Amino acid sequence: MVPLLSAFLQRQRRRVVSPYIHGDVLDLGCGITDIWALLRPDQHYVGVEGHPGMLCWLRENRPGYEFHRRDLDKDELALERQFDTILLLAVIEHLKKPDRILAQIPRYLKLDGKLLITTPSPLGDVIHKIGARIGLFYMEAVREHETIFTYDALRARLERTGLKVIYYQSFLLGGNQLFICQLPAGCEQ
Repeated sequence: MVPLLSAFLQRQRRRVVSPYIHGDVLDLGCGITDIWALLRPDQHYVGVEGHPGMLCWLRENRPGYEFHRRDLDKDELALERQFDTILLLAVIEHLKKPDRILAQIPRYLKLDGKLLITTPSPLGDVIHKIGARIGLFYMEAVREHETIFTYDALRARLERTGLKVIYYQSFLLGGNQLFICQLPAGCEQ
């Protein structure tokens, strides 16, 4: 059974990012999501997932989309195209080596493309931990958090990898964060 507020969080993340998703989409750590419900038929969607069982389910149940198995902490993306929108939704906090994937993103982002990241805030992490103890959120998701980022800490990491934060918003009463990033003007890839 899905904990009551875990599904709510997923819907809220989707609501917050939906106005910014355009063009061809790369969804890193896609999991079993419903982002494709936001896409128009002319948009190309590529999902990247590390869990083999989830990847199998995605390929069987979403045959109109492209999926690749990659461990975001270890593997090169090794994709052959660039994207208008790259998503890291509730993923970066689970990575042991987030700089590894962040360093690869500029190669796959079109010059006018956007990287959308959602991640819990430090306050949201505390609420998530308490909620997981009483069954409102998945406990395993809380246990798998590697790094909880402040705005300044994640912005600094993004800038070190050549990405610029162009928009920031906290949502869910400050419990979650949205970062929208792009390549700096005049950046050659």
